Amino acid sequence: MVSITNQNKETALKVLTTAFGNIPGVLWVVKKDRHIQKRIYVLCKFCLTVAMQKKGAFITSDSKGVALLFKSWYKQNPLQFLAGYFRLGQYCIGWSRAISIIKREHEITKRRPKHKHLYFWMIGVEDHSYGLQTIIELRDFVFDYSRKEQLPIYAETTVEKMLTLYKRYGFHVYDEWDTGKDGIKVYFIYRNWDA
Repeated sequence: MVSITNQNKETALKVLTTAFGNIPGVLWVVKKDRHIQKRIYVLCKFCLTVAMQKKGAFITSDSKGVALLFKSWYKQNPLQFLAGYFRLGQYCIGWSRAISIIKREHEITKRRPKHKHLYFWMIGVEDHSYGLQTIIELRDFVFDYSRKEQLPIYAETTVEKMLTLYKRYGFHVYDEWDTGKDGIKVYFIYRNWDA
């Protein structure tokens, strides 16, 4: 795994947009219109840019897998923060939905721990037909990073199939939230560094 830079950013974006194009939580965030694929791209670009600014964007050696995993206390530059959220409002979620998205993010954020941890924002694999090697490299990198830093990993998922996979790898559910919107349930999960 290597850090994502401006040289491999487009490759990483392709992986993320492919992996997250049909995830319920992503589809709930983006404005639903004829530009939905462009809006998913803008959302993934926002997430990738934030993770890069927080030194937590990584791509596998075969360029087919991406992990956005950063230290919870790393912050963005305030101007970059505002510019990023402006682009999200303008080109991804639509201004009419901004308040509901802010409320959703507030609810999710308040359920995250306040102590230092690694925040596992996104993991994506471009195409599962490439076999398990990409997934194994992602898994090993994330767990090794957690052990090296002696920090637990925290994340959320809205996909039950992914929740089952996370549990198989030592994650535990510490909270659940039924958004009441489109039947989406958010699972809050963690894994201790020494698991």
